[in-house]
Amino acid sequence: MSELINQNRRSFRWQLLTTVSALSLGIAISAHAEPSDKPSVWIELGGQLERIDGKEDPYLPPFTTLSSIPGPYSKISPSEAQKASIYSYGAEGKITFQPHGSKWDFTAGIRYGRSSNNKHTHEQTTLTTTFPNPRNGGVPAILTNAAPQFADFRVKNAESHTVLDFQAGRDVGLGVFSYTASFGIRVADFSSTSQVNIIARPNVVFHRHNRGLPGKYYQSPSHNDYKAFADNQRNFHGIGPSLAWNGNVRVLGDEDGGVTFDWGANAAVLFGRQKAKGLHQESAYFESSNVKTFAAAPYGAVILYNRPPLLHDRSRSIVVPNVGGLAGISFRYPGTKVSFGYRADFFFGAMDMGIDARNTKDRNFYGPFATVSIGLGG
Repeated sequence: MSELINQNRRSFRWQLLTTVSALSLGIAISAHAEPSDKPSVWIELGGQLERIDGKEDPYLPPFTTLSSIPGPYSKISPSEAQKASIYSYGAEGKITFQPHGSKWDFTAGIRYGRSSNNKHTHEQTTLTTTFPNPRNGGVPAILTNAAPQFADFRVKNAESHTVLDFQAGRDVGLGVFSYTASFGIRVADFSSTSQVNIIARPNVVFHRHNRGLPGKYYQSPSHNDYKAFADNQRNFHGIGPSLAWNGNVRVLGDEDGGVTFDWGANAAVLFGRQKAKGLHQESAYFESSNVKTFAAAPYGAVILYNRPPLLHDRSRSIVVPNVGGLAGISFRYPGTKVSFGYRADFFFGAMDMGIDARNTKDRNFYGPFATVSIGLGG
């Protein structure tokens, strides 16, 4: 039943987007044919670089806390090795129609961003030990080639987000100061995936023995080798009512062109579905090259454990409050506008970024943007 509801919700969103897009295109064509002093349709295109908050929990199997000092986790911790990119890049577009002689306008907009990274981190420790020899005292030995301590992380992360807005607004002009108050519908779609592969040998123990030969000493290593894998997918789909206020203050020029300081604020309440599913698996092996007469271990590798995949699949309906704002500057010309600014959008509790247990986190985006607007009609 829940899958059917989600399919109906997605179908409704795309029908709404198709309807509004077709309506906007028709409006643009008709507006272009009507004579007027000012454009009745504005088409805006741009891009943004945004910082992302609310990353997934790191996958930390128990062996990632086992390490001698110095050890393979000294230079970079298992948590640091799994960090995803904190920046995303994307594009945006918007079409606005304002009938001639009316203070009302109608807007459809989309903003899309994504980020991804593939990381390979390998840390290896040079081991030095000293074993006693009755003839010449302690003799140091470099044992990296014999059995190095190491940690190897291969990580893939990807994230994408889409925000759609359909709004109707009323323009309020007060001389050099003007703003538009709008209401409408906001649709948000967030997704996040991660894959982690870990191979590690956090501890190595060297045993001294003489293999029955007096005066000759040998160092034989024994160690545990660990392998782990995790694959997680998380997403949120929501839709709800929205409000927005956008304004500008003329700094230079007049109504035909100049420079303005732009500002904006927005708020929404999104009703949607939050999902998190994935699996992780872990195995361990013991290996020793000691002779059989040494009681520590036999020859070769022994499987300590090979645990079956541990699955999780969570889904729940949630309500996500959303607030945001922007500040920028625009260079205005007849029929054209170029804007630069900084924008932030906060979606509270939107994502379940936990692994075995639910852990909700905000999904926040903030950073610089630039847009170019072209007016049609008139």
